[in-house]
Amino acid sequence: DRSARQMVRCAEAALEAFLIEARANGISDVTVTSAYRSYNEQNYLFNTYTDRELAANAALTRAEAEKIVETYSCRPGTSEHQSGLCVDMHNMASASVEFGNTDAAKWMAENCWKFGYILRFPADKTEETGISYEPWHFRFVGRYHAARIHALGLCLEEYVEQYAAGTVTLSAN
Repeated sequence: DRSARQMVRCAEAALEAFLIEARANGISDVTVTSAYRSYNEQNYLFNTYTDRELAANAALTRAEAEKIVETYSCRPGTSEHQSGLCVDMHNMASASVEFGNTDAAKWMAENCWKFGYILRFPADKTEETGISYEPWHFRFVGRYHAARIHALGLCLEEYVEQYAAGTVTLSAN
């Protein structure tokens, strides 16, 4: 279902500008598939994925299945989707890492920072984020921080850690 999705207003406005620029660059088939999710919706998804893992491998305990699910879906109460600051978007029938190989995904990953977004779960940062590569998941952090994260080549966890330690340079220089 690709019906209307809700987001925090500033993230929504930035996303609109991002998608307008994408269209100007020939990317007209990317649609938003998920944005804000309620606790109940996230709970449903997490449990559905856990049940799917259990069905695929009956030897797993529920705790083991949940641990697997946590590499691609967050527990309710911890998902960025509940913040209204992130969005899933792609041009495929469903979210797939294959999206990352498309021209659309490459352009979006290279340009999202200009609109205050970061590719939240990059392929080379799975150890740091704890989440598998998701070329469709973008997080709004504002233009200033997105530019810093992009320039430094960090994921959000690394940036927050360095920021808290006072080791990340926050000047525009």
